[in-house]
Amino acid sequence: ILKLQFLYFIGFCPKKISNTLVTKSMSRMSKMCVGLLLAAGYSAGQQACNGMDCQAVEQPLQLGIQKCTKAGGCQKDGETYITMDANWRWLQHEDTYTNCWDQYKMWVNPDCSSAADQQKCAQNCMLEGVDYGKYGVTSDGTSMTMKFKGPDGNIGSRLYMLEQKAEAKARGASKADPSSWEYKTFNLLNKEFSFTVEAPKLSCGINGPIYFVEMNKDGDMDGTDNTAGPLYGTGYCDAQCPGDIHFVKGRANIPIQNAQGGGADSAWHACCNEIDLWEANNVSTAVTPHPCEANGTDVTGTYACPNGADKCRETCDHAGCDFASYRLQYYSGGMNGAKVNFYGNGLKVDASKPVTVVTQFVTDDGTDTGKLKEMRRVYVQDGKVIQNMNATVAGNTHDSITDGFCKDQANTFDDKVQHFAAKGGMAKMGDSFTRGMVLVFSLWDDKEAHMLWLDGKYPQNASDSTPGAVRGTCGPNEGPPMQPEQNYADVTTSYGNLKYGEIGSTFP
Repeated sequence: ILKLQFLYFIGFCPKKISNTLVTKSMSRMSKMCVGLLLAAGYSAGQQACNGMDCQAVEQPLQLGIQKCTKAGGCQKDGETYITMDANWRWLQHEDTYTNCWDQYKMWVNPDCSSAADQQKCAQNCMLEGVDYGKYGVTSDGTSMTMKFKGPDGNIGSRLYMLEQKAEAKARGASKADPSSWEYKTFNLLNKEFSFTVEAPKLSCGINGPIYFVEMNKDGDMDGTDNTAGPLYGTGYCDAQCPGDIHFVKGRANIPIQNAQGGGADSAWHACCNEIDLWEANNVSTAVTPHPCEANGTDVTGTYACPNGADKCRETCDHAGCDFASYRLQYYSGGMNGAKVNFYGNGLKVDASKPVTVVTQFVTDDGTDTGKLKEMRRVYVQDGKVIQNMNATVAGNTHDSITDGFCKDQANTFDDKVQHFAAKGGMAKMGDSFTRGMVLVFSLWDDKEAHMLWLDGKYPQNASDSTPGAVRGTCGPNEGPPMQPEQNYADVTTSYGNLKYGEIGSTFP
C-alpha cells in the first residue's frame, strides 16, 4: 500500500515526467530524447532535437522470463526487457534545456502554472532516455539488481517488463521506434508465477516489491497525445490511485502535491487493479490483492468529486487483503512477538538468503477460464520446499488468500467494513488477469507512513494489543526517510529466475 513514489532529484537531472511524448533524434541518429509536443504544428515521430545534446539514448535492459509446463519443463518466453517508469526520467525545457520540474517537486515551467495549462504545459518539455547504471539498475539478462541509491544519488526506481510487438518484429521494426513496443501482459488464472529474490540488506523503512497492475499494455500511447508509450514507461496506475503521476493520459497533472503533500492537490489520480506478489524487507513480507471498481485505468479527477480526492480514491481497496506473515503470526500467537518465527533474518524463511517465491492462482473449476478463488504461497530455499504458514483469524485457520480469509481479517483487524468484497473480491482480481496485467518491479521508501504498515506498528498510536496493528519490529524512526537516504547506498534487491506456467511447473 501507499506507493506514492516521492522522488528526490540529485545529480544532473530530475526524473519526473509526462506521458505525452514524442520521440526525437539528433542528427546522425546518435542520441534520442522525447518531447511533450501537443500543440498544432508539431508532428509525431522522429524529429530533430534542435541541436540539443541529449544525455542518454533509451536502451531498455534485457531481462528474460521462462514459460513452464509440467510435461515440457521451462523454456524462454521470447525476448523481454525492462524499462524505467516515466516519472523517473529527466523532464527538460526544449528551448533552455533546463528542468521543467525541480528538486522540490514543483513545476518550474511558467507554462505549467495552473490547471488550465494541462496541454500548454506539455508543449515545451522533453523527456530523456535513461542511463540505467546511474539509477543503480543492472541486468545480466536473467537477473536484475536494483540499488536503493544510485551512483548519481538517484533514490529508488520503478520498472516494467516489456517486449516488441509480434508484428513489429516481423517487419523488422527498429527497437528505437516507440510504436514497436508494448508491455508484456500476464493472465495467471490456473497458473503460478515464481521468482528468486535476494535482499539481505533491505531493512526497516525500505520496500522491494514485485507486483502486477492492470495498466494498459500500450502505456496509453495513442499516436497523438502520447507517442512515447511503453518504451519510455508511460501509463502507470495502481490501487492507491496515485496523484504523483505528472501526466495522466496526456494531461498535465496540475496542481500537483508539494514535497510532503499526500496527493490531495493533484488534478488526476490513476486507479487500477493491483496484485502485490511480494512486498518485503528483511523484517516483514506480505502478498496483497487490491481490487478496484473499474476495469483498466480509471482516471479520477479531484475537480469532479464533490467530497474531494479522498472520496474519489475510494474506487479501489487501498489497504487490500494482505497475507502478512509477521502481522498474522503475531496475532495468532496471542500478541506475542516471541512466537514469530516464520519470516525474517535467520527464521524458517530466512530473509538473509536467496529465496524462491511462488504464488499460485487457483480457479474454482481448475481450468484457465474459471473464476479465481484462491491465492496460495510456497517458498523454496536451500533446496527445500516450505509451505506457507497457518494463521488463525476469527476462529478459522487460513494459509492462503480467499474471500473467506479476507472477510475474517476485515472483521478482526480492520474497521469491519468489507472493502475487499465490496470491490469485487477474488473474482474481480481474476477478471483483471483475463484482460492482462503488467509486471512491475520497484524499490522505494515511504515519506508518509515510513513503511510501518509493512514492518512496524500501524497506526502508530495503536496499542500493541490492537488486533492487526503490529506488523513488524521496526520503530517509527528507523530507516529512511527518518534516517538519511544517503546512508543506504549499499542496499540492493535482486530478482531472477522469473518463471510462470502451470501450477506445479516452476519449482521442484
